[in-house]
Amino acid sequence: MSARTFWIGAAGSVIFLAVFIVLFVDFGTIGRVLREANYVYLAPSVVLYFVAVYFRTVRWRSLLRPLLPQPRRGVFPVVVAGYAANNVIPVRIGEVVRSYYLAVREKVSTAGVFGTIAVERASDVVVLLFFLALSWLALPVGGAFDRVADQTPGGAPVLAVAALLPFVVVTALVVALALTSRETALKLFDRALSPVPERARLKALGLMGRLLEGLTVVRSPRGLAWLFALSLPVWAAEAAMYYVISLGFDLRPEGAGPVEFAALILLFTAAANLAGVVPSSAGSWGPFDFFGAAALVALGTENGVASAYALTVHVALWVPPTALGLGILIADGTSLRKLARTARKGPGPIEQLPASKVAP
Repeated sequence: MSARTFWIGAAGSVIFLAVFIVLFVDFGTIGRVLREANYVYLAPSVVLYFVAVYFRTVRWRSLLRPLLPQPRRGVFPVVVAGYAANNVIPVRIGEVVRSYYLAVREKVSTAGVFGTIAVERASDVVVLLFFLALSWLALPVGGAFDRVADQTPGGAPVLAVAALLPFVVVTALVVALALTSRETALKLFDRALSPVPERARLKALGLMGRLLEGLTVVRSPRGLAWLFALSLPVWAAEAAMYYVISLGFDLRPEGAGPVEFAALILLFTAAANLAGVVPSSAGSWGPFDFFGAAALVALGTENGVASAYALTVHVALWVPPTALGLGILIADGTSLRKLARTARKGPGPIEQLPASKVAP
């Protein structure tokens, strides 16, 4: 991570936070909403968050099986420590920190571990796009959301195609990468990047190589389906967390039924978390809040309620794993600073992983 990358991320957060404040925050209204909110729902929401982390651990252990058939130590603490690093170190370098931390604890291939994390992120994008498609398909059912289809040129059919298209395209790309040989995929990627300067092209090829190494554990349609099945409860638990927090706010738009409100929560989940692809500072402050609030406001939630809710969800996501993860590192005698310094050098050369696949 260069200084330029850091400042790009910081600028991204500042810009999106500024737009978030200008468009959605009225300090009088947001203050009233935060005072009147019922925070008793935060405790069960945090439990649901760690249920999601548990499912992340189950998924990661499945991906790690070719590298680490029998971990000597728990994988759950490594996952939590990685999310803590993401929350305090910019540009999601916490993912690389997580790969180094596991490599230190278990004496395994750092580059191979990083490849499995890249596969995790790809599966997260697929599931979030699936949630996005589900939410948009459910929104025009009736009530306050009829106008979504009415205002779309071509009506509900066009809306359905627009909702499904990103999910179909990204899923097809992941499937194609998984089922194509590593050498063929790298040659095609290298050819597509031929106009790019050599230094940037080599970095991109290195990242793609690590992603393809991680994909060696899901080199079959059955393995891909199993990975998708493992990813669904991760995001279902996190969406349930967002739903529980929403019970403390007057979030449901007028006329929205239970199905439409569930769709609204899925839309918030997808929009806020897909915003992680936007450069930002540690913890995705700015993009998460802006896109999450924008999704709610676009579908009828009042600005002050949407902004207060988005900020509350973000704090609930940030504080518990950060505190627990840093505590784990301290108890383990591991320096986050040292891990981060090593991670900035990159995950290192790619080692060949054994050909295998995820098995249920």
